Amino acid sequence: MDKNLKNIKLFICDVDGILTDGQFIKDTAGEESKSFNVLDGVGFVMLRLLDLGIKTAWITGRESATTESRAEELQIDDVYNGVIRKIDSYNELKKKYNLEDDEICFMGDDIIDIPILEKVGFAVSVPNAPDYVASYAHLITKNTGGKGAVREVIDLIIASRGDFDQLLDQLLSELR
Repeated sequence: MDKNLKNIKLFICDVDGILTDGQFIKDTAGEESKSFNVLDGVGFVMLRLLDLGIKTAWITGRESATTESRAEELQIDDVYNGVIRKIDSYNELKKKYNLEDDEICFMGDDIIDIPILEKVGFAVSVPNAPDYVASYAHLITKNTGGKGAVREVIDLIIASRGDFDQLLDQLLSELR
């Protein structure tokens, strides 16, 4: 597993069911809210601050202003919001960053994620994904979607780059 992660230059996540628990609240005025995990968010900040040369992207099937807002807060490099045929966005990202499949990690949990899961160098799903989706993953996280699953993978990616403790010390020195 570690070998596959060392080459990662682009980390792509689905949103609903990966960065959230898949639930959203819609009030009578049509306003939506979602619950994002803070640990996942800090993971994206860690990737950026460590400057490991890893771009970040979110590709979500559901159009959501809440998703746009959270991505902007975390400075996600690319966001594709409301995309059902996700493979097209994936191919666009590959071309934009001049990457091969084995340089990309993708986290997904539903049927529209399968075309990407079957192509990437490191495919990840979550325990709450349907079995037929999870069967395409190289790794099933311990944590469920929206409960730190993304951070779990980010920590693995960081650890694949060398001495994890040393990298954390580097990060801490920037935060002190």
